[in-house]
Amino acid sequence: MEKLLYTALDVACIIDCEGLSMQEAVLLAQRMHTEDKPFLSMEYRQNYRKWLLDILYWSDYMQDKIALDAEFPSVQAVSDGTLDVSALMRDDFDMDLFFKKLRVQILYLGKKDYARMKLRTLMAKYGYQRRSKDFVRFLKIRLVFYHIQTTLRGNEICDVETMDCLDDMITFRVM
Repeated sequence: MEKLLYTALDVACIIDCEGLSMQEAVLLAQRMHTEDKPFLSMEYRQNYRKWLLDILYWSDYMQDKIALDAEFPSVQAVSDGTLDVSALMRDDFDMDLFFKKLRVQILYLGKKDYARMKLRTLMAKYGYQRRSKDFVRFLKIRLVFYHIQTTLRGNEICDVETMDCLDDMITFRVM
């Protein structure tokens, strides 16, 4: 479950995706450290300064990612090929980022206390074309961990495993 906790890189990715200003980013970091401490990686729970500085570091990296990634082959050459930089150059930092971002949008960034999406869209985001047991298990673990409840129109609580139609609009709410 450690991988489901927020890291500074996760928050920097969210800040970049949402196009937040520096002031908004600092306010988000402050609110998350104050209000969502149990969801932060252990290294940040007691150290707000480290939390903020790491977020700002990764935010800066996100701004210049293309230029910095272009330098990694030079870094690898200097290290005599012993340093594997391929993991640093990936664009898919974390598959759980969708759920982390969903929680942040609902709690801190959105004007509404919910988000909506079709199950089919969510499945496509992860490359699934059908509702497999692996996908349902993956989804349920994250919904429970982040305290996200799924409902259909009319506030009818739904289970993603037993929904009739993949094109029904699901409402996500943080409990």
